[in-house]
Amino acid sequence: MRVLFWMFIGFDRHATSEHLLSAIIERLCEAGHSVHIIQKDTGGDLPIIPEKLSRYDVTTDVIPYQAADKGNFIARYLAELKYINNCKKFIASNYDAVFIQSNNLAGFAVKAIRNKLPKAIVTFNVQDIFPYNVVFSGTIRKNSVMFCVLAGIQRYGYKHSDHVITISEDMKDTLVADETEVDKVEVIYNWSYQDEPYENVDLAPVAHVFKKDYFNVVYAGNIGVMQNVDIIIEAAKLMKDDNDVWFHIIGNGVYREKLELRASEYGIKNISFWPMQPPELAPVIYSAADVNVIPLIKDVYKTALPSKTATCLACQKPIIFAIGMDSKFGQKCMKEAGCSVVESDHPDELVEAIQKILNGEKDEKAGKFFRKYCGITENSGKYAEIITS
Repeated sequence: MRVLFWMFIGFDRHATSEHLLSAIIERLCEAGHSVHIIQKDTGGDLPIIPEKLSRYDVTTDVIPYQAADKGNFIARYLAELKYINNCKKFIASNYDAVFIQSNNLAGFAVKAIRNKLPKAIVTFNVQDIFPYNVVFSGTIRKNSVMFCVLAGIQRYGYKHSDHVITISEDMKDTLVADETEVDKVEVIYNWSYQDEPYENVDLAPVAHVFKKDYFNVVYAGNIGVMQNVDIIIEAAKLMKDDNDVWFHIIGNGVYREKLELRASEYGIKNISFWPMQPPELAPVIYSAADVNVIPLIKDVYKTALPSKTATCLACQKPIIFAIGMDSKFGQKCMKEAGCSVVESDHPDELVEAIQKILNGEKDEKAGKFFRKYCGITENSGKYAEIITS
């Protein structure tokens, strides 16, 4: 089959989803399909076709893209709409199947494909569910005119796709409740950078970050409203007199400066803020932690799941999900991976979970869970099979 692979990032710059996309393309090519990529030119200096894909039958069109200010919701939406319009002339009529990367303009993207390729198999990937995610962040109100318009555009995209792939049972429930056909939605967990859990990781690259004489509590990733890093600051406040524990916030984002100021106002001494690290250091950071914390604001688990989850599981260190006890994914991780799950807005519960792990109460089954559910070869292969079926 000839597969059109429509991305909403560019391989010219590192992104959290690049290893997911490149693995899917690799599986498609290994299965004998040819792949043409439409991607953004974001001005980065990385190869537009990653080295590991260069040996396959992969071609690409690169579309100039001017990113909008992250804090300007409307400008960002319009920039994505402009990108879709600029891509239309590169959508040829001879593709058998189309994969569309997760984006906030599903209806516009799918309509552009259907206009050119009415008989193609269309697969839409949902990594987060817009506009419900921005409702939870407080950007817009549910059932407002803007919400209804934006949600309608997304529903059109899901309705006119043949397959919708999402990344958790909670997100599937949200899609189905929002009128997506249940039989159309598949759940495939995201993966890390390899099939096997990480063993004997060289921690030297982050030796300057972590303190040997402390129990290191780590958050690494984007720092925005949705990530709810607030709960870690509040937990650190409750544990600021604990001489055995050190908190690490690693990453950048629009909310970081506010959190640093709050930590200072609270007089928290046992906390460090570090800049975002290169993606290749993610397994090193998570392996060096004594516990990794994965937080989200209340109810966001229904619309998203942090991309780092699989890598944290692969590193086989204790994990605390501060996402809410009602999450199906959280409950599954608690039962099968031995992870802890607490409410998003209860820092005292987070403190209690940290203290239990500090005192040796941990159930180390994350590696087994990772092997069972998060293998790169198996899961990317599932994508390839669905895309072409």
